[in-house]
Amino acid sequence: MGTTFGRGAMTTNLIDIQNSDVIMATSNMAENHPVGFQWVMKAKERGAKFIHVDPRFTRTSAAADIHVPIRSGTNIAFFGGLINYAIQNNLYFKDYVVHYTNAPYLIDPAFKTATDGNGLFTGFDAAKGTYDRTSWKYQLDGEGNPKRDLTLKDPNSVFQLMRRHYSRYTPQMVERVCGIPQAKFEEVAKLFCSNSGPEKTGTITYALNLTQHTNGVENIRALCMLQLLLGNIGRPGGGVTALRGHANVQGATDLELLYHELPGYMAQPLRDAHPDLTAYLEKETPKGGFWVNKPKFFVSLLKAFYGDAATKDNEFGYQWLPKRASADAYSHQHIFVDMYNGVIKGFLALGQNPAVGGPNAKLARSAMQRLDWLVVKDIFLTETAEVWKAPGTDPKTVKTEVFFMPAAPAAEKDGSLTNTMRLIQWHEKAVNPPGDVTSDAEFVCTLAQRLQKLYAGSKKERDRGFLAASFKYGSNPNEPEMVEVLKEVNGYAT
Repeated sequence: MGTTFGRGAMTTNLIDIQNSDVIMATSNMAENHPVGFQWVMKAKERGAKFIHVDPRFTRTSAAADIHVPIRSGTNIAFFGGLINYAIQNNLYFKDYVVHYTNAPYLIDPAFKTATDGNGLFTGFDAAKGTYDRTSWKYQLDGEGNPKRDLTLKDPNSVFQLMRRHYSRYTPQMVERVCGIPQAKFEEVAKLFCSNSGPEKTGTITYALNLTQHTNGVENIRALCMLQLLLGNIGRPGGGVTALRGHANVQGATDLELLYHELPGYMAQPLRDAHPDLTAYLEKETPKGGFWVNKPKFFVSLLKAFYGDAATKDNEFGYQWLPKRASADAYSHQHIFVDMYNGVIKGFLALGQNPAVGGPNAKLARSAMQRLDWLVVKDIFLTETAEVWKAPGTDPKTVKTEVFFMPAAPAAEKDGSLTNTMRLIQWHEKAVNPPGDVTSDAEFVCTLAQRLQKLYAGSKKERDRGFLAASFKYGSNPNEPEMVEVLKEVNGYAT
């Protein structure tokens, strides 16, 4: 989603589903997202067709016009088949494809698709297991703009490359790989593709059922390609509708708890690639589109971090930002590998349960058992808080000192929840938390301010950014006012 549309969230909203002429669900939406499912039923009331693609027959299947049992894990072939069907049967929305996608753009003639070659794209280095992407580029005219063929017939156009790439995904191939009878596939393909175009639109919904695969990214990318071909993006009733799998997981990403990005979906600086602010902005600011304003956004963020200490003379505090050594440094998996190898000595787990809630949970548990200290802040004891007595573990062999701190749930603190369609919903505290229980925000701000007192006399350059950072929100120094945090999220004038 992010690569295709610039942001990793649904392209529409749940309410707009009622305007769809055809809906394809790939998860058990009726039971897992019942509030959103009401709009599917609204669409059906006005005559929309509903397709459910799922290995199981569920309550969602019972509400569908067509249920398509599919072999688990083969969705990528199914979507490829739909793309090929739309192209081969001229069911794509040509005017939309020509004017609102990069399909007419011409690619370097040296580039070949996996279908053109031996199953690999041009530039694969078998020894390194990586691609040389030298030929993965547009043909440019004298002014540096991509050349286009509005007829979509040039063999080097994106459209023709796509046509060749997906030509393998025939109904027969879909039947063989997905276990969907050819007649059933063609019925579904005709129904979905025919209900899109100038007068009609369709939407596709997905959830963790598609993302939690080794090819999860490719699954979603294929959905996006299909919807662009059919002209189903940016129009009433059309879209790729991502259904988030956990309360406020969209808020966690939008308000930025991603390891590789800073708030505002701006890239976390890399040590070698972004040595100074100028280099960062030159490499990370696109030449066109709304993100040409990234320098303003980024400076605004630095001012939010460092306040009056962020000035033009010191690059607005850019050098105080930690720089990652590599693009994958500090990912979920990497931090637990570093824990296991003794690089990371301490760990704070706020509202997360990695002992059971992530990939390779056994590694995560083993890694946390090697820490010097572990702080867990949650509303109840979790497997992470009790990692010292995990199944198969002798507590006497675990050296980790664990501190469990009770946390205030949503009803006991102010704040926001971002729902699946990215609507930020504000909630106010109903009651005060009992005893010494605090919110995560109060815990983080109090901890930071105490550490700043301990480091107050430091003259080291590495400590200047931390000491300049502001953790005070509102008049109460002990409890941040979340409304003030929300104001800061909105940005500073630059």
